[in-house]
Amino acid sequence: MKKILIGAFVGGIIFFIWSFLAWGLLPLHLHTFMYTPAQDSILNILANNQTESGAYLMPMADNRNVSGFDSKFHEQSEKVMKENAGKPGTTVYYLKEGYNMDGFTLLRGFLFDLIAAFAVCIMLVPAFSISSSFFGRWWLTLVAGLFLNACGPLIQYNWLGMPWNFTSDMIIDNFLNWGIVGLWFAYYFKGK
Repeated sequence: MKKILIGAFVGGIIFFIWSFLAWGLLPLHLHTFMYTPAQDSILNILANNQTESGAYLMPMADNRNVSGFDSKFHEQSEKVMKENAGKPGTTVYYLKEGYNMDGFTLLRGFLFDLIAAFAVCIMLVPAFSISSSFFGRWWLTLVAGLFLNACGPLIQYNWLGMPWNFTSDMIIDNFLNWGIVGLWFAYYFKGK
């Protein structure tokens, strides 16, 4: 267990450093999110309508007072979907209180990176122990990146309509991230 904890801790540090570089210094995510000159107007509309913090999919049927399997809501959802087929839509992540990058954000980011590295270690250590090659252990870690991409960005692209520029940037980042962390895992978890 000590070996897993050390491997995961160092993997979490590598993950965190890569994320910092990918989002803060390198041009990898330069076009992940797009700019609109209408941003001030859009934010004012949201603020002036006392919009609560949350994720909004538009157009969408009103789900504010719906519980369980409300048949009227499902009928309204189908109607909205049919009426808006081929028309513009959006997903908005709105934070009424704003977003601040502070020390707690960095600490939380490291914690999440550590959890990810620990989970991959737990899943892959048995396979690492029987893989005699560096490349085989590294490849197993890349499979974790493939799994993450299939369960994250690709599902969001398919079901939530996330734009391809966002999706492809996240896929590239995930593979690079797990590829770099995988180099550490392949080295550290080598057989005896």
